Amino acid sequence: MDEAGAHSLASGRPRPGRVRRLRPLAPLLALLLAAAAEGAAPRPAVVRESWRKVEAGPVTVVGTASDPRLVETAATLAALTALLPEIVPGAFGAPPPLVVALAHEPEHLSRISLPSRAGGRIVLAAAGGEEAREALVRAAVVALARRSRPALPEWAATGLAEYLSTASVSGARATLGRLVPRHVSLLRAAGPPAGRPALFVAPSLSGDGPAAALLRAEAWAVVHDLLHASPDGGERLARHAALLGEGRDAGTAFAEAFGDTERSLLLRARAHAVAGRSLARFLPVASAPPGRVLPLTRTGAAGLLGGAVAKGRPAEEPAANLQEPPAPSSSAARRPSSPSLSRDVPAEVDLVNRLIDAGREEEALARLEALHASLGRDPEMQRALGWDVAEVRRVVVHNRLVRRYNDAIALLNAGRLAEALPIFREVAEKAEDPGLRRLAWERATAPDGGRR
Repeated sequence: MDEAGAHSLASGRPRPGRVRRLRPLAPLLALLLAAAAEGAAPRPAVVRESWRKVEAGPVTVVGTASDPRLVETAATLAALTALLPEIVPGAFGAPPPLVVALAHEPEHLSRISLPSRAGGRIVLAAAGGEEAREALVRAAVVALARRSRPALPEWAATGLAEYLSTASVSGARATLGRLVPRHVSLLRAAGPPAGRPALFVAPSLSGDGPAAALLRAEAWAVVHDLLHASPDGGERLARHAALLGEGRDAGTAFAEAFGDTERSLLLRARAHAVAGRSLARFLPVASAPPGRVLPLTRTGAAGLLGGAVAKGRPAEEPAANLQEPPAPSSSAARRPSSPSLSRDVPAEVDLVNRLIDAGREEEALARLEALHASLGRDPEMQRALGWDVAEVRRVVVHNRLVRRYNDAIALLNAGRLAEALPIFREVAEKAEDPGLRRLAWERATAPDGGRR
């Protein structure tokens, strides 16, 4: 962060001859679990979010959807990442970590800024009901297909994603290849393609228009036909991708891999899908106990997704309305260093989030640290909240250093350079944020403290 960028964090225009201050981070957490006490006085409607997470092998699902939806989505995605190398042999290696957000309402996702680049992970998000879960499956399969070496062509990646979008996992069995009624309807209504099928040359099959929808239906039909009507269709898909990766032209690679022309394969696949007599395919999967659903703060969810909480926050209930859990016994009350705790972990996490939304980060961190320490008999819950403790602590430490930086700016503006420089050096040594660290170091090493 350069000096101009730092100035942009404060409101208004800078005064001539004065150095601008930095603002602390905006409150990062929101309400988690809705709890309306019976008989309580009516309050303004508050949009609440109950973020939770469940892990299944290389897959982590976080979100505000129902517990069964989170568990089922995690189990399905974990099973599919394990099955993809069997479905298309030779086209998939070890799957990268997959982190997905499945929200009950779209506005829940709007409060988290997902990373533009996820490094070695795949990060995805969707909001809604069953359609959101299917969208996540499609997006995950497409992302995995594009990460494959060699990568599957666009039509094959999209077709495989559509084919697996209706997959489900029950115990040690995965059900694949159910017919997709909307695709069947589109194929029945559309006539045969003229000339070379657009499906195999389209650079992208995404989009909301009818043309893109028909291409996705055709991609689904071709993959469905290869995996259900051809004994070695999966191997042929992998062979086609390998030939393209070697630099073969599209026509030669297609003919060598499938032993057919693009048009003939598409017409056969369309007839197979329109007939609608194909049965679902059942494959065994390694059985694993269902993951435990654990509470999560919105900051913790953003951290797991590799993003950040979006600037600004929804209107919350006033700070004066914060309701503390019931007071502990008198013996416990005499220990001021350990905040009073509720046995209800979700309720306590809810209070921590509301304290932070009210700007009481230090108090919130103390409560969260005490709650974390009290969970020694539940190691899994303790580990889950450990992420949140680290995230809240990071915010608190950052805001402390921003306040120290602003104290030094005030000293600098007052002409007390000798007092300001040690504080700039302290901030430069302790700051985790590279922009703040660099800005403080530039001021600490400038003869005049970086005054302009």
